[in-house]
Amino acid sequence: MMKQAPSLGLYIHIPFCEKKCPYCAFYSVPSMGQSMGRLVDALLKEIDLYHITEPLETIYIGGGSPSCLPEDVLIQFVRSLADRFGAVDEFTMECNPAQANDKVLRQLHNLGVNRLSIGAQSFDAKELETLGRLHGPDEITEAVTAGRHAGFDNIGLDLIFAVPNSDLLSWQSSLEKAMALEVEHISAYSLTIEEGTPFEKQWRNGTPGAVSEPRERAMYELARVQLSRDGFRHYEISNFARDGFQCRHNRRYWQNLPVVGVGPSAASWYRGQRSTNISNVTGYVEAIESGQFFYAESKKPGPEQIASETAVLNLRMSEGINRADYKCQTGFDVDELFPQAIENNCDHGLLIDADTHLYLSDVGLSFADSVAADFATPD
Repeated sequence: MMKQAPSLGLYIHIPFCEKKCPYCAFYSVPSMGQSMGRLVDALLKEIDLYHITEPLETIYIGGGSPSCLPEDVLIQFVRSLADRFGAVDEFTMECNPAQANDKVLRQLHNLGVNRLSIGAQSFDAKELETLGRLHGPDEITEAVTAGRHAGFDNIGLDLIFAVPNSDLLSWQSSLEKAMALEVEHISAYSLTIEEGTPFEKQWRNGTPGAVSEPRERAMYELARVQLSRDGFRHYEISNFARDGFQCRHNRRYWQNLPVVGVGPSAASWYRGQRSTNISNVTGYVEAIESGQFFYAESKKPGPEQIASETAVLNLRMSEGINRADYKCQTGFDVDELFPQAIENNCDHGLLIDADTHLYLSDVGLSFADSVAADFATPD
């Protein structure tokens, strides 16, 4: 029997952004002409529909771009969350660098938001243009400064490498500028070509300046080396943090612990059910206003499927699978459930067996998806 987690995470998806970036596959729509207040009311109503009784450990407001909400709507929304749940250990809000505002950030901090995740992506102006971002490098610095002035002592930056026409020097420059800002957390993601995005269409036609796989791996290794030297711990495949500043909300996902997701396209793992909301603002709002969930998908995975998902997610973390915790959480012995996967990946030097833990080797980090596939079972 799966161990009941004593706490819960809450993810809130704000599906609006000023402009859709050509690489982004997350559900979002242009904010122009949207009824922001009506969507926010629906978010609060959906939260109430869940009748949450577990104590919240984390809240994460993502998107889209939450910071594109009108100031009064955003402040009132966060105030409503604070009224419902009180203080939580970690309350994150994503922020577009071009939308950082000292006054608003200070109000958010006073209401309990204690972590900022800033979508920097790059400190190279040409790369930002390629990515379709509306901010420039200087605005990233200004956003971090605004966050500090507002009282935030936990700020993270998202960076993207392997952008077309980029090289090791431009990537190193972005890393150095991010580290110079003395933030607490850095996420470094390789540019992924997602199906249905404008980038995917360009890729099919042969994108000029596409970064080769060897160069992409070299960029990843550069990030690992540079950030480690600057005092960051590589705690998950794409995430680096100073001591005490790992993202607790995201760790819930990798530990396969319960998270309720509200908003269009948001996903939940709650009370034994996996569900994903419909990716349509109008359909979502109308359903919630009528007092109904509107799931695009909903299922209750069996014990072995949960055990498989837990193994796959655990392997994303630097500590990998803790054998004792895994058995306590899933009821299964990982060695009995996946003997061949463990043996094969250890033999190929992709997985390290350290008695109490199984975790990816340095080489295995570059082949994480392949290793994870060996622990996956069909739905």
